[in-house]
Amino acid sequence: RLDINQKVYIENSPVLGDGAGEGALNVCQAFADSHKKNMDTPAVKVCGTGIKATFFLRGRCEGYYEHSVQVGKCDTGMASTTCDEFSPADDKRFGAYQSYMIEQC
Repeated sequence: RLDINQKVYIENSPVLGDGAGEGALNVCQAFADSHKKNMDTPAVKVCGTGIKATFFLRGRCEGYYEHSVQVGKCDTGMASTTCDEFSPADDKRFGAYQSYMIEQC
């Protein structure tokens, strides 16, 4: 069971924690079609120091060379409310990513 600080948001909507439950933990998820169609999205945020999310260019959470991004601070020495963010503003290729998986550190 995760504590209340462990949360993941995609385009400001919770997909884990913050009322969304823990059903997305350890399950490959696809981005919504609206996020795939708009190359300026998604903006993602991972909060807490006990989880991380890995985002993949390909669907089905398949690795493809260097085309994956890990978001989240797996450092229990940091504040429990720590958040890590990433979006196409950081790397425009992120707008083409298709899937993600949230895991405990």
